[in-house]
Amino acid sequence: MSAPNSRHVASLDANGVHANQKPALRVLLGTASIGSSDVAMAKINTIEDTSKFLDTFRARGYVDIDTARAYPVGRGGTCEKLLGSKPLKIGTWANVSTKVSSFMPGSHRPKNIAASIEKSLGALNMDSVDTMYLHAPDRATPFKDTLAAMHSAYHAGKFERWGLSNFSASEVEEVIQICQVENLAMPAVYQGQYNAICRGAEEQLLPILRKHDIAFHAYSPSACGFFSGKVTRATSGVSGSRWDAKSPLGAKYSHDYFHDLMFSAGEMVRQSARKHGIRGHDVGLRWIVWHSQLDAERGDGVIVGASNVKQLAENLDILEQGPLPPELVRVIGMAWNMVKDIEHGPKYNMRP
Repeated sequence: MSAPNSRHVASLDANGVHANQKPALRVLLGTASIGSSDVAMAKINTIEDTSKFLDTFRARGYVDIDTARAYPVGRGGTCEKLLGSKPLKIGTWANVSTKVSSFMPGSHRPKNIAASIEKSLGALNMDSVDTMYLHAPDRATPFKDTLAAMHSAYHAGKFERWGLSNFSASEVEEVIQICQVENLAMPAVYQGQYNAICRGAEEQLLPILRKHDIAFHAYSPSACGFFSGKVTRATSGVSGSRWDAKSPLGAKYSHDYFHDLMFSAGEMVRQSARKHGIRGHDVGLRWIVWHSQLDAERGDGVIVGASNVKQLAENLDILEQGPLPPELVRVIGMAWNMVKDIEHGPKYNMRP
């Protein structure tokens, strides 16, 4: 796209510069960095620090929190436990979304889904949440059994709606067909990777979601810092980082991003951004809010995370800076055209 998304009205200050403005898209707080200090990816480890993190988000007028039973990677459950600490009272002000355990064969057997939901609600100190996701497909369990279990939990009042995450486009279609045939509760939201350099979802997945009125919530909106210039092939050897190729998550990101054309495209965008005095990291966040195919009217949203309060405040500032210069948007489009033949969407099998 070469122009700011028409769904957003860009305002200018007296000098003709885009004034800070709150995105129309739903902004959700990603919490994968919260949890036990036993794992390197968890940077926020105490009730006090978690409170400051949440307060920074809430003070900007945002109230949607996204978490998962698997967070943080390596010590799943400890994020929900911190979020559910009584002093934080998230149940009184936040719309909380979480995800059932999904990464072992058999995770989605009905009894295991029910157990995961109860563990999440217990840890969060909540009777129900806004959205309960299937974090990833369990291909060892018939989808029909999984969906019946989610239907049962939905009608038991455990969550307001349910969603899919990391399912392929064909699997989403299969889920929808089963729900229609069996008269089961339909998924209302899909959470997946989508950003300026990984746009494979636009080709097949988004049209399916649009057809069935399923909202899209995008994670990795900044492309995991890919435009910053700090990510190289050597990054995959950094133990404990999101790029650590020895971990399932790191292997996924390496699969998605570590291609020669991707690095060349990233450098092209970074050079163009530099001409406009814009940091590479900022490009991804501003693009997804102001220039992507996400649509606020359809309930779409973007998940924004951070490792500390300062970084979170900076990321929210970036989101609110308004559209990118048209020339930079054009270069981002050129970068996508460079890589689209190798970027057909994220890797959907994240198990070891």
